[in-house]
Amino acid sequence: MNRLHILVLVAWLVALVTGCGGIHHYDGRLTAADSLMMPYPDSALALVTAIPDSALTTEGDRAYRDLLLTQARYKCYVEITASDDSAICCAMDYYRRHDGERDKLTRAYLYKGAVMEELGHVDSAMFYYKTAEAAADEKDYANLGQINTRIAGLYRNYYADSQICYDKYYQALKYYKLSGNQQLQLSSLIGMAGCSGITNKGDAEQLLNQASQLAINLNDSLKYYLCQELLCRQLSFEGRSVAKAKLIAMHCLNDYRGYVNHNLLLDLADIYVYSGMPDSARYYLDMVTENAEMFDLDQVQTRKYLTLSKITRLEGDTALSSHYDVLSHQVSDSISNSKVKYQIQQIENDNNIEQKKFHVKTIHDLRWLLRGIIVLAFLALIVFAFYHQRRVHRIKAIIEELKRSSVNKHESLVEQVPQNSEITVFIENLVTFMQTLIDSSQHESPSVIRKRIEEGIGSMTANEDFWNALKTHLDQNHDGLITRLAQTPRISDNDVKFIELCCCGFNYLEIAIILGYAPNYISQKRKDVARKLHLRMPLQEYLNDAMKHTSSPK
Repeated sequence: MNRLHILVLVAWLVALVTGCGGIHHYDGRLTAADSLMMPYPDSALALVTAIPDSALTTEGDRAYRDLLLTQARYKCYVEITASDDSAICCAMDYYRRHDGERDKLTRAYLYKGAVMEELGHVDSAMFYYKTAEAAADEKDYANLGQINTRIAGLYRNYYADSQICYDKYYQALKYYKLSGNQQLQLSSLIGMAGCSGITNKGDAEQLLNQASQLAINLNDSLKYYLCQELLCRQLSFEGRSVAKAKLIAMHCLNDYRGYVNHNLLLDLADIYVYSGMPDSARYYLDMVTENAEMFDLDQVQTRKYLTLSKITRLEGDTALSSHYDVLSHQVSDSISNSKVKYQIQQIENDNNIEQKKFHVKTIHDLRWLLRGIIVLAFLALIVFAFYHQRRVHRIKAIIEELKRSSVNKHESLVEQVPQNSEITVFIENLVTFMQTLIDSSQHESPSVIRKRIEEGIGSMTANEDFWNALKTHLDQNHDGLITRLAQTPRISDNDVKFIELCCCGFNYLEIAIILGYAPNYISQKRKDVARKLHLRMPLQEYLNDAMKHTSSPK
């Protein structure tokens, strides 16, 4: 098994494992191919084409396959055909109908535009690039960078406006910096430098030096050569710095011979023209082989005619020089006319207007949403104020209960038990604590009182001697009432303690403080105990009646 097969297998397995948590469960081979798309598009293409149609059983898998196949073929410079257009249209249609696939929808529009561009439908390409831009998430920096790069390429190749092209490359550069993709940052810098040289912005040399250093850092010899070749052209333009340009050109020619192209040869011809050496200029010019398949054939012919015009002028043949000059202008005019005929700028402007309308509508919708949120917040504030007011009233009711509290209510109980017994000591401590709350209620806010009560809950926990003494006292005075109730099935020790406190007349706040219950739970606790005792009347009413009929004579 060779290195490529191992790489594909590892990527497949990783994608299969990591893809299990996603919303859409795609075929593992497809997710593996997607993970290989940027670094190894040829491997991605091999993996996708190896998947038989019969293996893809869902519409989602087939749409994903069509998207990846188109993307991989484009990246691998495979000739685009009508079948590619059909495939990407199927993918695009699927992702339009399915939410949660925004990245794939953006890519479908993007590569639909790329297919249109390859098929020569430039205006349609711009439309789909702008549609992709509108569909992209605002933080999808990778796709937004690609979209701006493609739009910049349209302006460079099909429209006579290098300033717009420069701006698009600059926007792409910003997105690539946000995504951290240095390779694509390098490509954007080279594109900006090429446009800058045409628009005479003056920063072409600075951009190319920056790009050259980045290419060195990335160990990308091809991009470094392209940077140096462009730098050579900028320096040699109109004889600005011929000596420096010649050094760079010879460095490229000798050290990067495998990358040498017609642009460098034309640069060398221009350099030797400005050096006053027509023979050397002709030598390099003759090495330029025109090919009908050249994408920039018209530009190559224009540069050749301009250089021949300069050479013949240098040789003293002004008539021939003028002839070549006329030919260069004819080809140049043809290029300009061909570029201007495309309506890509109008299409972009129209799409920008549509996007602005959409954004305005979004802002309008957000205003209504904000108004709704404000109304809900206002209602929530009213509810909170109402709840707070009720809580304050409840605390005030507790305070009033404290003021009417058990200082006098428990005197009869204290009189019935021996002095300094567990019961009297406990009641004295409880009365002291409750009196502290009553006193503090005179000058502290309800919220502070509430906090004091919450801190006090459970703080008056009695020991077992108190509970035994209280049970004994109640049994002696009420004919064994507590013992009988304690024998009822499902009645717990805490239930017995609760019953004892109810029998002695402790109010709900005192019971909560003694037993550690929330005050608002006491009412529910009474119902629970009554249900366990199988009562058909309230617990307190039952206990009062039972104690009345079982009271021992004094």
